[in-house]
Amino acid sequence: MFHALVAQVVHLQAIGSVILLVGFLIATTLLQQRALHQSVDVLNSASDPIKSTRLFASAMDYLSRRQIPNLFVSPAHSVPIWFLIIVVLFCSIVSYFGAEFFRDSDTVSYVLGGPLAAAPPNDIKKLEQYQSSTVYVGTMAFLGAYIWTIAQLVMRMNTNDVSPITYYFLSVRILTACVVAGVARHMVEAIPGLREMIYNNADAPVGLSVLGFLIGWNPTLWINQIAIWGSERLKRTIPSQRWPPQNSLPENMTLSMIQGLVDDKIARLLEIDIDNCQKLAQENAVLIWMRTPYSLELVADWVGQAQLCLLFEADEVEALRRVGIRDIFCYMAGVANEPTKAAIQSVLKIPIEILTNHLTAIATDPAFRRLAELRAALLPSSPAR
Repeated sequence: MFHALVAQVVHLQAIGSVILLVGFLIATTLLQQRALHQSVDVLNSASDPIKSTRLFASAMDYLSRRQIPNLFVSPAHSVPIWFLIIVVLFCSIVSYFGAEFFRDSDTVSYVLGGPLAAAPPNDIKKLEQYQSSTVYVGTMAFLGAYIWTIAQLVMRMNTNDVSPITYYFLSVRILTACVVAGVARHMVEAIPGLREMIYNNADAPVGLSVLGFLIGWNPTLWINQIAIWGSERLKRTIPSQRWPPQNSLPENMTLSMIQGLVDDKIARLLEIDIDNCQKLAQENAVLIWMRTPYSLELVADWVGQAQLCLLFEADEVEALRRVGIRDIFCYMAGVANEPTKAAIQSVLKIPIEILTNHLTAIATDPAFRRLAELRAALLPSSPAR
């Protein structure tokens, strides 16, 4: 009786994987909708000058576009959602019942058996073990892809970046991981030296669990690696674009270039998918303020600093800071005045014509103009006389 109950619990794990995914989708969607409503309340509490800015209007439009209806009945979301659920259900059933099926199965499959299916050995048990290990590595790939899918959904829900095509992408990624894992399993037998790394002394494929999980986490990497291995064996080069020289690559403008952005604040911005100065410079400061605990004045200051970082390398930005020019507004005020423009030119050691061109280029930049409008709205109104 006890063993029968345990067996039923094990069988229910396959359904449990789907229940967990469905429950997660419902919970995160409800939380996202609640967060969006709270964000609207925050925006409505802003002052009238801020409400009149284009950044505020853009933030309201951003929130309205991300209002998600009921996922399971919405015409746009229902098909991809149910497709993802079916894929997870199918893979879960194979994962939990695959060993039971292949233990006493006489089914021969080219996909699972590979070379042993094409030329069956005299001992049919070897073919069964080979096919079972192919299902095993696919199971490990599914587990890796399933965990990655949950993590990806958390990130995308947090950044309000979930669309119907997202669920198709996640579904195809799970299936791709399983297929790549199966192909990699056959390559273990085909490439000399790999088999010895995968099998232990008892001839058990213990390494397939690690291989399958890693493929499930990042199947694209392994597809590229398989192509490289194949080209090396065929002595042919895969056509590809050449990489630029190292000294021609742009500088990595990390958020640590911004004054005031210490580790905990950088981590908070990373949560909303802002991971470099270029991204911060083009972001809507109102949206960042709405989604973080920082004041709008502080966020606007960070964006202004980031816009200055887009113009110069790190050493030049530091040189400007030493003379009191710390953001794009200080820089614009400096180059607009002839004496200070000459002083800036002596600090940066660049032609004066470049500074003159910056004055026109920055003034017509949409991100700068929207930020300047918001900055003006943040100024306290003149007291009544």
